[in-house]
Formats: sequence, C-alpha cells, structure tokens
Amino acid sequence: MREILYRNITGIDHRRHEQSIREIIVRGDVIAKVERRCVYFVRDKIYIDDPGDVDRLEALKKDDARWKKRRFHILRDRDSALGGDKLFCKAAGNFYIIAGRYVFSIIFIHSVKIDLETVSTKGGGAY
Repeated sequence: MREILYRNITGIDHRRHEQSIREIIVRGDVIAKVERRCVYFVRDKIYIDDPGDVDRLEALKKDDARWKKRRFHILRDRDSALGGDKLFCKAAGNFYIIAGRYVFSIIFIHSVKIDLETVSTKGGGAY
C-alpha cells in the first residue's frame, strides 16, 4: 500500500510559500513514513532604479550576514526494542532572485523526516 499527500500553501501576503509531500509505504512488516517540506520566505524586495546601483545591493548583503552560512542538521534515533528508526535532516539558507528591476532576498528551509517502524504481529500494527 502507498499513500501520498501533496500540499502547496501560499501565505495571504505572498511572502511565504510552503510545499510538502507526505508518503506512507507499507511493505511486508515495515511501515515507512517520509515527509519532505520546503518553506520559502521573501525577506526583502528592493527596486533598483539603475542597474549600476551597487550600494543598494551591498546593503541587502550586509543585512543578510546571519544567513551567509548554510545550516545543515541531521538527527537520528534508533529504538531497537520497538524496531523503529527515525531520521531528520534540515537545511536552511538564503539566495537572491532578480526579476526585472526587483531583487528578492529569499530564505529557505528544507527538511526531510523518515520514520521506519515494524508492524507488531501481536495485537495489530503500529500506525
């Protein structure tokens, strides 16, 4: 059995956008739950009058000093007694988009969560 749920959500002010996919796969006595999320925030929008106006772009870069480094985390939890294994990966950072005379500063957060469980033969399965 395989079940897939896809969500595409845009905020009311169009400054936040989220996409997520949740998938549940049952094969034999193993249940795999995988959830992927991508969240994007428009942090800043600058109009450039002159393409040579570098000062405004430099100000945008200085404001994003805390987002210059990419952040990446991995967490893992294994439960031998119950036969479960969980993995969570998360990445965050920023990038820029130039559309016409506008420069957008976008912050992103991507995450993947994987949960593996074994179905108990005594008294039904874990769901």
